[in-house]
Amino acid sequence: MLRLSRSGPLLGVLFLITGCDHGLAPPDVPSAGTIRASIEYVGVWPEESDVHDLRFVAMRFVPIDTADFLQLNRMAISNRLDYGVLNQDVEISDVETGVFLYTGIAQQFTSNLLSWRPLGLYEDNDGIFFVTKDETTEVSIVVDFADPPVFPPPRF
Repeated sequence: MLRLSRSGPLLGVLFLITGCDHGLAPPDVPSAGTIRASIEYVGVWPEESDVHDLRFVAMRFVPIDTADFLQLNRMAISNRLDYGVLNQDVEISDVETGVFLYTGIAQQFTSNLLSWRPLGLYEDNDGIFFVTKDETTEVSIVVDFADPPVFPPPRF
């Protein structure tokens, strides 16, 4: 007959405790900052029926096609922007810190999930900016409806 010693359960608990470094503590919250964008619209707006959605989008990568827009976890995306205005300011808070490489105003031009195109891009510093912890990063974008950016962007 197998006999369990009294120290067996105690040793098991000790192994369990020493094997856990943080127990059931939640993971660290990533550091975050804020992006504030100032947008100026120039020229004649497209027909409202051609603007299914309009957003400020900051990407941590340079997209090579519209399928890249599905990488939502690598983007900071605003709420829907106003249609028909001359200027608009938008702010996105709780943006995980890091570098953003491709940022602009995106138009969804049909109901198709992948029918997005850029209308204007952030161009200062070659389009690159950083979001730092507890700071607000300001960017300015001009949307010229007569001269939209090339998409996909040229590769270097």
